[in-house]
Parts: sequence; structure tokens; C-alpha cells
Amino acid sequence: MTDEDRRARSASHYTQMSPTPGLTAVVELAAQVTGCPVAMINVIDGAYQYTIAAHGISAGLVVPLRLSGCASVVAGNAPIVIADAADRTDDSTLITLMHEVGFRAYAGIPLLGREGLPVASLCVIDQDPHSERAIDVAALARCAILAGDALDSARSQGAHFGTTGLINAEPHDNAVSTIEIGVREVATAVANDEIVPWYMPIIDLETGDLTAVEALARWLHPTLGVLPPGAFVPLIENTDLIIDFDLAMLARALDDLRRWRTTDTDAADVKVAVNMSAHHFYRPDCADRIDKVATAAGIAAESIVLEITETVAVPTTALINSRVINDLQERGYIVVFDDIGGPWLPAEHLLSFGVNGLKADRAVGSSLHTPTGRAIARALTALTDELGQFLVIEGIESAEQAHHARVIGARFGQGFYWSAAQPAHAFSTFRLIGRPG
Repeated sequence: MTDEDRRARSASHYTQMSPTPGLTAVVELAAQVTGCPVAMINVIDGAYQYTIAAHGISAGLVVPLRLSGCASVVAGNAPIVIADAADRTDDSTLITLMHEVGFRAYAGIPLLGREGLPVASLCVIDQDPHSERAIDVAALARCAILAGDALDSARSQGAHFGTTGLINAEPHDNAVSTIEIGVREVATAVANDEIVPWYMPIIDLETGDLTAVEALARWLHPTLGVLPPGAFVPLIENTDLIIDFDLAMLARALDDLRRWRTTDTDAADVKVAVNMSAHHFYRPDCADRIDKVATAAGIAAESIVLEITETVAVPTTALINSRVINDLQERGYIVVFDDIGGPWLPAEHLLSFGVNGLKADRAVGSSLHTPTGRAIARALTALTDELGQFLVIEGIESAEQAHHARVIGARFGQGFYWSAAQPAHAFSTFRLIGRPG
């Protein structure tokens, strides 16, 4: 991994932060001590600039690096001060941008992330020059120290993602206690093989045959019992652990598939679907990582379905690279967008990336008995037909819903109508349950 890759990876922890009181106070103070009307904290990853806190301008802006005023500060890990851009004739990206947008004065101080790498800049800008009244860079640098502390605090407190969660448990004496679960606990559970895949069958709606199983993480907690992914996956979604976590689940699922195939001839054509965070799909080594796991398990790529999914809000195309998806497809993997119709997947993904199939959010499947639900499902079916893709509708809970899904033309179904998620040893029962409704 290059230094730039490591820096971008560190920056990814901060790109979706919401403005906290600490961050807001810092930018207000920076504007005050420098006499500039606009102050911002801009996070820079490998492709975009994210304004996570601002004074005098709106926060939440996302712009490509070619429009970033702070990329040079972060890349050089050094302050940049420009008293009057009108006096500068060099063709640097920052000067060119200032000429284009009409700002005359700029000052930026790099901010380090928890990994010790520059990930952001505290900057101030002004439409008026500061040749006569110089920007107090020393004061801005002191504000940058506060900004760094505020960034670290926001990351620890989960300003944009959960780093700890509270789980209510009922011990044997029936007294309710609250147990804290954090990133470290999840990492330890993965290392101790406490988190394992359980499986839900995916059924061919026309034939009733078992076509695939989806691997869904379950934490076999020593005191809390079986915990669903919602209790712990959001805690790691925006940490580096999500990469290792997903690959560990993939490895376990492929090991299970290999074992099923050695004991059950009916498993020869069954595929396994594994959820993969969008954070995998902007990394150039994504396909190689997945290949390494598949090769170790002895499972062909054609038997593996990669479901791009999220548990927290992420940038749309910012975290997904079409070349990575194309690379995976060329190697034989089946790539699917999960939770179509859910909160995280807008039309921009469908316009930007070619995948093998779409998976309708469970809210669509559970509403197939209603006119609105059927209308949405028909639209998704028509979309996938037009694109040469397949549609999986999850959330099917009754024979009526399964019937509607089949009549509408969806190819595959998944839901409690056939089975809830089950441990690996229940696989032999899955091929017996698919029946047209």
C-alpha cells in the first residue's frame, strides 16, 4: 500500500462527519482570529474534498480534487498562506482556483488524523486581499491544534458512525443490565471466531429450487447470546476493521460451501452471497484480496455473489470505482447492488456502475400484497430486464407475496416464507423448502 493509499484510508474515517459543537466552535474562532469571513475544515481523501465544518459557508459540500483549495496543504503536509492571489502568476491548482472563484486571500493548516497522516485542512478565505492586514498564521495554527483534538473527539464519539453501542441484556437472574460493545470488542470477537455466518436460502421463484444462500453475520456472544449484525456491524462500518471483517466472513462462508459440496451432491450448483461494504470497492487491490480468499477455499469466482451493501450513510459514487467492479466481473464474480429501494442506494449508482443484478430492499418484498409494493417491484423487474440483469426480492414473508413476486417476473426470492437465517449445519434442509406459492 502506498503512502497516498494509507493517507486516503485514514481520511475515510472523517469524510462523513457531521459538524459537532467542537468543530463548529473551531471554525468560528479561526474566522475571528484571522479576520476572514469564511473558515472551513476540509477532509481530503483520494478523490474528493469534504467540508465537514464551516463558518460563513455551508458545511456538507463535496467537490472533486480539481476544485479543492486544500488538497495542496494536505499533500504537502505544510501550511500555505496567500495574502493576495492577484499578485501571484504561478499556475498552481490553488492559485488557479482562487482566480476562478474570485477569492484573494487564503491560509490553510494541515490536520493529522489518528493514524498520524495529514487528512484535512483548517483553512480561511477572503474575497478581499490581506496584504495590508496579514493573516495571523500563528493564531490559525493554534486553532488547528484545537481542530485536531475536535476531529479525534468526534471520531471517538461517533459523530458520523457508531464506535460504541449499548446492548440491553437479560442475565440469568432476569435483572436487566447494559453492556457496552465497541470496536475493540468486535475485533476481538472476530479474532476469537465468535462471529460466524448464518444462512438464508435464495429461491428460484419459477422452479422453487435453491439457487444460493446469503451469509449473514451472527455474533455468538458468550453472555448475550446470538446477536444480529445490526448490533455490531454499524460500529465498524467506517473503520479499517470492516475490510478484514468482510473478508473473514467471506472465508468462513466459502469454507462452509466447500464442506457442503463434499457431503451433498445437490450443493454443486449452489452459490453463496456475501455482504461487502462499499468501502472495498474504491480500493485497487479489492479483487486481489477477494481472489486470495476464494483461492484458499478452492471455490470458483462464478460461485460467489458479492452484495454491495451499507449499514450507514456513505458518499454515493465516491466510495465505488467502476473499474474495480469491472475487474471483479471479468474474473467471474457476480456483483449485486443490495437494498435497492432502501435509504442508502440512489439512482446515481445505477447510472454509474454496471452490475450483474439488483436486490430489492426487504421493504419491497414485505409490501408485495399491496398495490404500491407490486408497482415498485414491477418497475424494478422492468429495469433489470432492460439492463440484462436479474432481480432478487428479499423480505418475502407469505405464499401470497411469493406468488406476486413470481407473477411480476422477479427471478429470485428470499425471506422468512422459506426460512430465517440458520446455522451452517441446517443447509441440508434448505433444498427441501423451495416451492412455488
